Amino acid sequence: MTLDDQFDAVVIGGGPVGCVVALALSRCGLKTAMLEAQADRTTISDGRTLALSWNSFLILNRLDAWSDEMVSFPIRAIHISDRGNFGQSTVSASDVNLTELGFVVRFQDLLPQLRMELIKQNVETFFHTEAKSIKKSGEYSSINLTSKGSDKTISSRLVVMADGGQSLNIAGLKYKKSIEYGHKAIVGIVKSDAKPSNIAYERFTDAGPIALLPRGNEFSFVWSVNSDGVDSLLNETDENFLSRFQSAFGDRCGNFTAIREKRTYTLSTKIAEQPSGGGIVIVGNASQALHPIAAQGLNLGFRDAWDLAQLCGQLDDKKLSRSETVRDFRRKRRWDRFQTAVFSSSLNRLFSSKMLGMRRGRGLGLLALDLVPLAKKIIIKQLIFGPRL
Repeated sequence: MTLDDQFDAVVIGGGPVGCVVALALSRCGLKTAMLEAQADRTTISDGRTLALSWNSFLILNRLDAWSDEMVSFPIRAIHISDRGNFGQSTVSASDVNLTELGFVVRFQDLLPQLRMELIKQNVETFFHTEAKSIKKSGEYSSINLTSKGSDKTISSRLVVMADGGQSLNIAGLKYKKSIEYGHKAIVGIVKSDAKPSNIAYERFTDAGPIALLPRGNEFSFVWSVNSDGVDSLLNETDENFLSRFQSAFGDRCGNFTAIREKRTYTLSTKIAEQPSGGGIVIVGNASQALHPIAAQGLNLGFRDAWDLAQLCGQLDDKKLSRSETVRDFRRKRRWDRFQTAVFSSSLNRLFSSKMLGMRRGRGLGLLALDLVPLAKKIIIKQLIFGPRL
C-alpha cells in the first residue's frame, strides 16, 4: 500500500452530510477521502426539497460551500396551526434577532455545489465505489472496496459512516431501535395563486400533518397520512388530489392550482448501534433517521459533521483512531441527538392524537407560545441550533 492510499479520514457516503463531513475534516488539515457508491453525475434529477436551518447555513458558509448563485428561498417565519381547533402561533426570525430562520434549497442544486467544493479543497473522491469490509489494525483501518469494477484497498486512521446506514453491516453494526408510525409521507410541489411569501407552514389536520416550504409562487409539501390511505390518494387524478389536499389544508395559502413531482416514502425513526472501539464514527441518518415533522434530520447531520471536525481538529493525527476519540464524539453529540429525536417523535405523537384532552392541550400550547416569548425563543433556538446544555 502506498502513501497515496493512506488517509487521516475516509468518509463513506457522498450525500450532503458526507460532503460536509469531508469538507470540514479537510479544513482541519486532515488528508481526507470520500467514497460514494453511485456514479458522479453532472446533472442530478433528484427533486427533493431541503430545509436548511440558519445554523446549517452558517456551517456551509464557513466551509465556503454556500453560493449566492444557488437557487434558495429564505424562511423568515413558520406559521403553526391545528385545523379545527383553537390555538395557533407564528415563530419569526425576528423573535431571536435573526434575518432568516433558514433557507429552502433543492437537493439537485446543493449536492453539486458541495461536490464542486470538494474538488477545490483537494478532497480525494471515489465515485462508483462501494466499501466491502473494514478491518482495524493498529493505528489504521483497512477498507476493502470495489471501485468501478476493480478491487482496491485503502487505509485510514478514522472512518466516518455517512451513507444513511447502507454500510452499517460492514462495521458489524445495525439499527438497535426502529419505530414505525403506520404513516407514509406524500411529498411533491404545489403551485398556489397566493402572493409569494417567506413563510413556511406546519398545519396539523385530521387527515395528517402537512408541512409547506415556500418556493416563490409554489410550495414543497410533506403530507403525513395513514399508510392505509396512501394508495387511494396517489391513484387520484391531479385535480382530485389537489381537491383533497385543499380540503385538508384549507385556504390559508390561497388556492392550489397545480401539482408535480408527487411521490411517497415510509415514515419511521431509526437509531443505530454505536461503535464500541476506535477508528469508526457514525453521523447523520446513518446514526439516527428521524420523523420529518420538524425538518431536523439533515440539520442534525450537519451538526454531527461540524462537531466531529471541531474535535478532530484539536487532536494529534495519531489519536484519530483511538477509542477515546470515538467516545468523546459520542459524548459530545449524545444530548443533541437524544433531545432532537425525542422532540421530533413527541411532536408527531402530540399532533397526530385525536384524543380530546390532547387536542385541547396542544391548542393551549400553541396559544402559550405567543403569550410566553421566552418559551418561543427556546423552541426556535432548538430548531435552529439544537438543544444546548
